[in-house]
Amino acid sequence: MLGVRLHQTAFYESMTSTLFKVAPVQSERLGGYQNISTCSKSALTSWLLVRGVTDSISFNRKLKWLLYEGHRAEFAALAQILSTMSEAGRKQYINSLAEQDKQKNKLICVDQFMNILTPASIAAFDFAQLTALYKIGSRMRLTGRKEARSFSLEAAQIAQSKYKSWHEYYSACIAGSYFESPPADLSSLKLRYVQKLLEATRVHPPIQWDRKLK
Repeated sequence: MLGVRLHQTAFYESMTSTLFKVAPVQSERLGGYQNISTCSKSALTSWLLVRGVTDSISFNRKLKWLLYEGHRAEFAALAQILSTMSEAGRKQYINSLAEQDKQKNKLICVDQFMNILTPASIAAFDFAQLTALYKIGSRMRLTGRKEARSFSLEAAQIAQSKYKSWHEYYSACIAGSYFESPPADLSSLKLRYVQKLLEATRVHPPIQWDRKLK
C-alpha cells in the first residue's frame, strides 16, 4: 500500500508541476504539489479565491465544473469558430475585435495552439487544477482526506486515458495555462510556450506516464 501511495504522489506531483511553473503568481507561491502540505494557509486561500472558491459549496461547484466542462469547453468552442476560417481569415477576424474584448486574447491563444495539440486539447490543464484543488481542499478542510485521494486518483486515470505521454500532457497543460491567463504581450506567445515546454520536459518525470496507479 505504501508503494502505491508513493507512486500516486509522484504522479500527482508531475501532473501539477507545469501548473505551478506557468500559471499566475498565486500558483507559483505554492511551489509544488507536495508543498501544499506545508505552505501557509494564506497562500492557499489566495489560490482558492482566484478560482472563485470561498467555501465548501463553491469548492464542490468548482470541482464539478473542472471535471465535466472546464476551460477545455470554452477552448473547444472558440476553436470551432476559428476552424471554419482560413489562416488569413482567422487573423483578420481576431484583429477586427476591439482591444477591450475579453475574448480577443483568448482567441489569439486558441489560434496559436489549436493545431498543435492532441484531440484532448487543454483538458490536461483542467485535470492539473483538479488534482491541486483536491489536495488544497483536504488541507483546508473543504473535503475529507479519503475523498481527496479517491478523486485525485480518478482525475489522474482520466488524464492517462486522454494523453499518450508526459510530453502530450505538458504541451496541453502549458497551453491551458496561457489560455486561462493570457500574457499582456502576446507577440512572443509561441516562443514562450516552447520555452516552458522545454523546461517541463528537460528532466524526465520520476514515474512513467502509463504507470498503473491502483
